[in-house]
Amino acid sequence: MKLKDGMILYHGSYTPVQNIDLTKCAAGKDFGKGFYVTANELQAKNFIRTSLLKAKGLKQIDDKQNYGYVTCYKYHAPTEFMPIYEFSDADKEWLWFISLNRRQRLAKALSPLLPKTLFASEIIIGKIANDTTNPVITAYLNELYGSFEDESAAKMAISLLLPNRLKDQYCFLSQRAVNCLEVVEVKKYGD
Repeated sequence: MKLKDGMILYHGSYTPVQNIDLTKCAAGKDFGKGFYVTANELQAKNFIRTSLLKAKGLKQIDDKQNYGYVTCYKYHAPTEFMPIYEFSDADKEWLWFISLNRRQRLAKALSPLLPKTLFASEIIIGKIANDTTNPVITAYLNELYGSFEDESAAKMAISLLLPNRLKDQYCFLSQRAVNCLEVVEVKKYGD
């Protein structure tokens, strides 16, 4: 999942995203409020459906819109140091960070257990949790699988989140990080 200069990344949405505005990004996502892309074009294309449903629910688009876009970006490595954090696997640390971002009030105790470098990162890379994330995390944090510091409780929660079902996610958390993305193509899917 390493981020490499020249790498192509994809974002699926109900609209083309040629000018990334971090203020429009939703909070409460796996790696926090940021702009999410993937190295897998099919995964981005499949996300269009979710994006359409959310946009229709928020009355951002007409209920009849049944098309969306995959915006393709080329990543340009910064010339100056930029802190990037990569979760190499869906492990206890990954679970804790997702829990902290998705269920902040319940997960406060996890913050000191995570590396400080994670909170200073401008790009975070890792696996994606599935669509039923919040109920699993709530059960985990309420210690229904055992103490949240217990390895077996973490393994149970991780297995329920199905992190290997989808390829990857790259979260760009700062404007400086977003500036590393160059739009190279926009593809329309649907009618």
